[in-house]
Amino acid sequence: MDRVVGILVVILILLAQDYLSTRKNPYLGGIIPIVYVGVISIFFNRLMDNNDHSSTWVILTVALCGLLSSWISGRERFKKKRQKELDRIELQNL
Repeated sequence: MDRVVGILVVILILLAQDYLSTRKNPYLGGIIPIVYVGVISIFFNRLMDNNDHSSTWVILTVALCGLLSSWISGRERFKKKRQKELDRIELQNL
């Protein structure tokens, strides 16, 4: 049951990140990665208690890269959508 809840939390975080990344304000998409870095810095010693340091670093890095790539792709989608709307408005003005 704990795994299901964990998976649902991860999916919810990714959906929220995708939503915030495609808003007009570009800084909204940076909220979740900044919170992630803050939480990791607070609980860093507890995460490093086990002797498998390399896998912990890999997991932390992959998660941060995933959040940042979601932010970047959301911004690109927003820019394409905005440009498409501007092109449509320009076409109507002609």
